[in-house]
Amino acid sequence: MPPKTIVLIGGGQAAGKRTVADALSYRLKEWKVLNVSILNMNDFQKEEIPPEGNPEGPEAYDFESLINRVLQASSDVVIVRGTYALYNRRLRDMGVVKIYIYEDDDTRLSRRIKRDLKERSMALQEVLDSYLAYGRPAMEKYIQGTREHADVVLMRGAEFQGMEIIAGAIYDRLSNMSHGSMTDSRSTDLSSSGFLTPTAISSSYHSLLETEFEHQTENFYEIS
Repeated sequence: MPPKTIVLIGGGQAAGKRTVADALSYRLKEWKVLNVSILNMNDFQKEEIPPEGNPEGPEAYDFESLINRVLQASSDVVIVRGTYALYNRRLRDMGVVKIYIYEDDDTRLSRRIKRDLKERSMALQEVLDSYLAYGRPAMEKYIQGTREHADVVLMRGAEFQGMEIIAGAIYDRLSNMSHGSMTDSRSTDLSSSGFLTPTAISSSYHSLLETEFEHQTENFYEIS
């Protein structure tokens, strides 16, 4: 069995990490990469943190348990999404593809308000107080600096061409590790469905593939 491909998706709160993870998984499954799993870092939050800690800071996460879960996963592709996906060095070193999603502060706050009102039944003032006390400080102190560890910075979230390029590179990596045993199902229905053809995106994703997404701490691809 070839080694699994670990994809890390980081970025600020409400930047669109869940949407990008779901879009990548969907695209890979369309290309018959069926064994894809997504781990949400929110599922690895600690039950208790020090009283002086930030509940949205890195101290709120159990990185050891997350890393163990990644190592135990049997999927061909494991996608880890969360604000601190690019923060922990050990986790970061495991990542074959490291993605940072950029979104401006106003848009993220707007999304956060909508999400927390609907999904967490929080009052508006409660959402704003939480953002000012915990969310914004965590972003400024810890999260935005993780961008420098990314191989790819997505400037518009799950924008179609960015998803095609990244998914194509992951697919080719899996295909190469399988010594060509995977069927090139990318060409099956791309034209009829309105997707870019492999020829149209090949130069972009092959340029990414050639780097193997490794050692990109001083150089990343910005897709906008």
